[in-house]
Amino acid sequence: MYKKMLVLLDGSKMAEVVFTYARELSGRLGLDLDLLHVCSIEEAQQLPMRQAYIEHMAETLQTQSQEIQNEVGVKSEKKPIKAVGKVVVGYPAEEILKYADENKVDSIMLATHGRSGIRRWGLGSVADKIIHEASVPVWLIPASLHEGIIYDNIPQRAILVPLDGSKLAEEVIPHIIALTRQRDAATKIMLINVAKPATPRLSAENRSLMGEDIASLNTAGEQYLKQMARKLTDNGLIVEYEQLVGDPAEEIVRYAAAYQPRLIVMSTHGRSGFSRFVFGSVAENVLRRLQKTPVFLIRPAQA
Repeated sequence: MYKKMLVLLDGSKMAEVVFTYARELSGRLGLDLDLLHVCSIEEAQQLPMRQAYIEHMAETLQTQSQEIQNEVGVKSEKKPIKAVGKVVVGYPAEEILKYADENKVDSIMLATHGRSGIRRWGLGSVADKIIHEASVPVWLIPASLHEGIIYDNIPQRAILVPLDGSKLAEEVIPHIIALTRQRDAATKIMLINVAKPATPRLSAENRSLMGEDIASLNTAGEQYLKQMARKLTDNGLIVEYEQLVGDPAEEIVRYAAAYQPRLIVMSTHGRSGFSRFVFGSVAENVLRRLQKTPVFLIRPAQA
């Protein structure tokens, strides 16, 4: 069960979409929130002003999250939501990871755009370091996040979970169970697997072989997804699955665009390891191209 989330704010209007989404999640999941702002050494003289900003945001968030909790009928035995604001001086990645370790948060949320979002930091620096080294899941929130997702008013939207057949990628399963139970057990989980066929020369014979190859991939993939779906249905969750064939990144982005899930849950490591499966090809491509869907990245313990 998730209890406390670290929310990163940098003062930009774009990053504050994270504030709105965090507020809604806090109310629905009963999460305590730690808001963190990191000043550079050059900005240290602005510390009092920035501390006032982050404390005001924390106070506002606590009040509004409690109102949402009351509106949606979160069980009364849950304790009132707490939100605190903190400003630190130093190098962003190091301070964020240090804070997460020392304050027992169980997820980190940041914007993919904004002054300190992925486009400013670059996947090779701060955001990359957080995703690569954080011991807890990381929420990546696009600045153009769809309002229907923010306010959770399109209930038929599913949580999309791409799996690649590896044990590392399958470590998302316990997180899916915990997150869905805590949020709404009636939320549908959509499992997909994308098989990438070999590309033979386009002779008539090879076209026939390619068709047989795709049929074989479909059958094997569907059997695998059925097995994974059973793990979730045995825990009382609603699950569907679909086997796809093609380029993994292209198919995940296409599927997300067509079905507009409320959330995509992915592992940071998979069949091809971190550098290839995630930030070398698949997940990096997915993250850069998704404009309206949040992504929940989980770093497997084995990694």
